[in-house]
Amino acid sequence: MTATIYEIDPSIQTPEDLRLDAALAAEADKLFESTRSGPRAVLPCSICYVPFSHFMPPGVLADIANRAPCSGLREEILADRLSSSELHLGQVEYIFDVGNWSPFLKSSNPAIKYATLLQILQYPFSRGSVHISPSDPHGKPNIDPQYYTSEGGIGALDLELQVHCARFGQKLVQTEPLARFIKGPACPASAELDDGELKQWVVDNTITDWHPVGTCAMGGSLRTEGGVVDERLQVYGVHGLRVVDASVMPLQISAHLQATVYAIAEKASEMIKEDRFKDAAEFNE
Repeated sequence: MTATIYEIDPSIQTPEDLRLDAALAAEADKLFESTRSGPRAVLPCSICYVPFSHFMPPGVLADIANRAPCSGLREEILADRLSSSELHLGQVEYIFDVGNWSPFLKSSNPAIKYATLLQILQYPFSRGSVHISPSDPHGKPNIDPQYYTSEGGIGALDLELQVHCARFGQKLVQTEPLARFIKGPACPASAELDDGELKQWVVDNTITDWHPVGTCAMGGSLRTEGGVVDERLQVYGVHGLRVVDASVMPLQISAHLQATVYAIAEKASEMIKEDRFKDAAEFNE
């Protein structure tokens, strides 16, 4: 994910106003308690999911897909999703909101107000790793996301896609109604970056979105070579241990994860009951 930041009309109220002004915050709280309206009732952001084909030429997408080294089922699926003209998946999520969501842009001037446009890849080729230390299993895990640097050159494909996403994001904020109150870019500081400069900005400003999946993925037909759990969410080789959360999802989805995680939990509870009754029946026999 990258967060592009824009300076906006200072007359627009933002969440920072309530954090900096206790009286304004108290007034907003009182209004919400009495009428369920006002700043506290505002939907926090605008969200949309867009297929790459909406803003990238088919030839460019096909070229990126052809350069994807299909070393496994996961990569084959991702390449197919990228190049297929029949699939209309939300391959990039855009989120827009007033306020500064970037950890990289610091401002000490409260008179300057910002808006944020996030560009979030839903099906990245890059694969990172999460490990615990055998010498300190209760310590902090060693997390290496390997943005844009995954083996076999697949990380570079994500970098190309992110640059295209950023270019389309620039068009979005230059279009009404957003263009009406956006004063100019803040991070990156210029809208005139060439592809090389924008690529470097993406590398320097990429962070993780809040919806990680796949660290204990379902193995499918590949079993232990493809994942950690089987189709009943049981960890391979460990009796009585299941994983029930978003980590069992082998691939990201074109949506926020909450409803899917609820469904996984409901299904898991049924499977646990089924197995419990089955074990009891076998014991009684």
